[in-house]
Amino acid sequence: MRSLLLLLLALTPMSAWTAEDEAATTQAVEKPPIEKTRIEKNINAQSFVRDVGYRVGDVVSQRVEVITPAGYTLDEASLPKRLGAGAHIELRQVTQEASSVAQGIKHSLTFEWQVFRTLRDVRPIPLRALELTFRHGDDVLVANVQAAEVLMAPMLPTMLTKEQATPRAAIAPQAEPLQPYWWRLSASLLALLLAGLYFAWRFDLLPAWMTGQQQARPFRKAARAIRQQGKQAHGLQESMRILSRAFNDYAGKAVTPEGLQAFFQRHPELQSLQSDISQFYAATQQVFFAGNSNAMQQPEVARLARQLSLLETP
Repeated sequence: MRSLLLLLLALTPMSAWTAEDEAATTQAVEKPPIEKTRIEKNINAQSFVRDVGYRVGDVVSQRVEVITPAGYTLDEASLPKRLGAGAHIELRQVTQEASSVAQGIKHSLTFEWQVFRTLRDVRPIPLRALELTFRHGDDVLVANVQAAEVLMAPMLPTMLTKEQATPRAAIAPQAEPLQPYWWRLSASLLALLLAGLYFAWRFDLLPAWMTGQQQARPFRKAARAIRQQGKQAHGLQESMRILSRAFNDYAGKAVTPEGLQAFFQRHPELQSLQSDISQFYAATQQVFFAGNSNAMQQPEVARLARQLSLLETP
């Protein structure tokens, strides 16, 4: 009897646990939501590339054309990386254009590949295979482009002869005669010196010891002496005296305001300055006899002497 009771006590909790566990398991199991499957379709793509005539460092241009229905755009994540395009070729740049055609949208992509590793012989170099994705909402179109191959040549010939492999001797520079250049330089310097001396003489810039002041013409000698007066206290009166003596020396006799008309008739070369000369003689009368020091300024006397010296120069 005791054994029967123990058996009943052991079986009763087990039955209760089994029922609760089954109920909880039934509530926990639910149907998972149905995930919407992405629809992928393969489309054709055309690849255009010139496959011969390349050397190390040349850029290979590959054009890929894909036609999709309207509304599809290129997923740029499907483009290959710009660097690390392969063992001998790396991708430098990708450009894309889209245009409308009768079948939909034509996508034109241009891939620029460049060789960065040298080769020992002529061999075909594969470009990367492309898997371009175009999206329109949840619809996806995939264009698979097989890896194109280009024939790449090394910079050097594949087989070098002994003569080609031997380094060439350095070419010594050829000696060029310098005598023509020395003659041209000397002639240029001489011409420059003569031109400088002429203009210095023409504008009375040479020192007296070079021109011989004692033999200088009257107005040239007067212009030089007046220039030396500068801004002295009595520079105006002294300058007028110097220029008046120059007129006397030039005419060979004393020149007075009353005799200017006859002076110009004997020296027609000075008629271009007749007005300035007449004004100068009128000012001398005011300065020396009337005491009017404002009748003419010292720079005006110096300028008239300068102009007369230029007319005097042959």
